[in-house]
Amino acid sequence: MFSDNSENSTHLNKNPLLINHQYNMQLIITLVLVAPCLCINLPHSFKKCTLEQPDSKKCVKEAAEYNVHLLIHPFKDLHLPGLKPLLIPSLSIGSGKRAVAVEQHFNDCNIYGFDHVELEKFEFHFDKKFLEMDAHFAEITKKCHYQLNGRVLLLPIRGEGDSTIVLRNMKISGFLPYQEVKRSGKTYLSFDSHNVTFDVGSVYFHFDNLFNGDRGLGDSLNKVLNDNWKQVFDDVKPNYSKVMDDIIQSLLNQFFGRVSLEDAFSTQ
Repeated sequence: MFSDNSENSTHLNKNPLLINHQYNMQLIITLVLVAPCLCINLPHSFKKCTLEQPDSKKCVKEAAEYNVHLLIHPFKDLHLPGLKPLLIPSLSIGSGKRAVAVEQHFNDCNIYGFDHVELEKFEFHFDKKFLEMDAHFAEITKKCHYQLNGRVLLLPIRGEGDSTIVLRNMKISGFLPYQEVKRSGKTYLSFDSHNVTFDVGSVYFHFDNLFNGDRGLGDSLNKVLNDNWKQVFDDVKPNYSKVMDDIIQSLLNQFFGRVSLEDAFSTQ
């Protein structure tokens, strides 16, 4: 429903959402979301604001933060996934340019921490049709089954098993243009391009069962990864930035593709 003809395109249909970016550092992320094909009213539990009120910018930011906290469990009517955890069946991140010479394949991912967001800014610019967002997450934890076979910091890395990656003090800033779509006299939004910057304070890595379960080699390599976390993470940071970028755009499209501006914001 929301797509373009560019090389880096997003395809949304009745199948699980597939977001496939092809560039030097390939990233593929698959989210199980259903296409927004129905128009519904906002659940009564969601906080709403009136745009005409004097403190509307502050109200919208606080309402967005409050409403995100409600997404611990899935909202079936909105077809929004639960955020505690956010389930991602498949996520692949390609090699970096220096330190990380390995394809990273993750399956059955559980991502924790998106429900604990602190929004510093969540502001709609309706005249210019874009959303501006600054968000802080104290900790995002990604638990997945992994497959690795390559080199990191010139050292061989090989294994398959459980993995944990923790992103601490994560900050995301987004400039998110949208198009207005009129349906049945109401206005819905399609976020079809996006620009998200992403930074972290520190990263923790742990991969179980490296080198066919060799505990000594596995512990040594995990220590090397954590001792050099910045060098390792910075090499694939653009890929992780795209992961966050795509998750945010997908959730926004799911929400504002089903809930109109007229229903999202009070008129009285």
